[in-house]
Amino acid sequence: MKIKRLVKAFAVAMLMASGAVAEKPNFVIVLADDVSWSSFGCVDAGLYTRTPNIDKLATQGMRFTNFSCSGAQCCPTRHELYTGLLPPSSGVYANGNKPAGEYKNIVNYLGNIGYNVGLTGKIHFNTASGFLKVSGFTSGANEKAPTWEMSGVKQFIETSQAEDKPFCMVIASVHAHHPWTIGDVSNFPLDKIVVPPHMVDGPVTRECLAKHAAEVEDLDNQVGATMKLLDDMKLAENTVLVFLSEQGTAMPNGKWSIYDYGTKALCLVRWPGKIKPAVTDAVAMYCDIVPTLVDIAGGEAPATDGKSLFSVLKGETSDHREHAYLVHQSSDYTQRAIRNKEFKLIWSPKQDTDYYLAVMMDSSRSKFFAQAWIEWAEKAKTDPDAQAKIDRVVRHPEFELYNIVNDPWELDNLANNPGYIQKVEEMHAQLKADMEKLDDSFQTADPKKAKGKKREKVRKRIGRRNNR
Repeated sequence: MKIKRLVKAFAVAMLMASGAVAEKPNFVIVLADDVSWSSFGCVDAGLYTRTPNIDKLATQGMRFTNFSCSGAQCCPTRHELYTGLLPPSSGVYANGNKPAGEYKNIVNYLGNIGYNVGLTGKIHFNTASGFLKVSGFTSGANEKAPTWEMSGVKQFIETSQAEDKPFCMVIASVHAHHPWTIGDVSNFPLDKIVVPPHMVDGPVTRECLAKHAAEVEDLDNQVGATMKLLDDMKLAENTVLVFLSEQGTAMPNGKWSIYDYGTKALCLVRWPGKIKPAVTDAVAMYCDIVPTLVDIAGGEAPATDGKSLFSVLKGETSDHREHAYLVHQSSDYTQRAIRNKEFKLIWSPKQDTDYYLAVMMDSSRSKFFAQAWIEWAEKAKTDPDAQAKIDRVVRHPEFELYNIVNDPWELDNLANNPGYIQKVEEMHAQLKADMEKLDDSFQTADPKKAKGKKREKVRKRIGRRNNR
């Protein structure tokens, strides 16, 4: 194995010296911030938003209908994306968790095969090996007046070209993260807003969704500007362009939630002439992105929880993962779930019905989601349907089973239906097997306190998998 790596390193060095490495494809990843899968016109259940550039991109490449992040918070999602590790491996279950060790990431994996790897915008990622920082996009997600422009991205690309090196450029937008101050809200009249069926309809909720849609429209402009830059620089043909929506919208059952409004994401991949426009139902996750890029670039498979999607992108198969693995873990509230092409099982053995109210939906906060929650709670006093929707947020039965094909908003829990008892048992056994394999548990102690032992366990587990 060591000899193989040395030979490969020598080959890469020779390619770099000869300039032949420039034939490798470039990569551009445009990453949104807190945008649920349903916020785009190109999806089957697309809500009332305006995303013409993203919709166009969807017609030019492959769109994934079963793509998930493992945990619906910014830091876990980004750590999963850049390292290819799931939270049980990295220790990054929530925004407050630091990694359990120093893990290799996209900078290492692509840098080692000749790539310049840069990022503009939001980082929210703790690592020893950092991106080349590129100017142009605001990095602070809570800025009231975030700005963006493409000159820094253009300069990074030109520098890479001058160095005869392929590039990976991450454009990490802060849209549509709170405080939702950007965009033209007048483009989204409240009477035309489509309220997701799991939400309580009302003027405050509609205003929240309109403000969010205006931010998503500006995100769409960023995607359009990225596509135009690649066209203007005549790089579109040799650039793999990836769009990812990150985790869900900061509304009830979205961000911080294990439901699809929180963990399901839009993933689009375009590579003209190499990837045919298509829609795939292959089950995939953020941790699969880095292995995919390394595979496309001709590198050795990295030691991660992810696995390459290249065969799916080439149209050779629509089978990738049997199921996605999803987590929600905090100091006092934990859930695990698995999601395949048809069903999703959520296991919530530990309950704290006040957690979501006290921490996430604190009515004293100025955040829009908290103000919407006040509206929901007021309606629930006289409206049983509104109360049921609130209960769905804060009171989980131990098991929830959803047919995500027929019930994409996860409103009809089948777990207690006699016809689905066997399905619950089967998926529960699969979930427990995954937890054992990943050395994951429902314990709520801070994972970073055991980081030395955790890192060694992860190294051994992934090493065993890669040596099979």
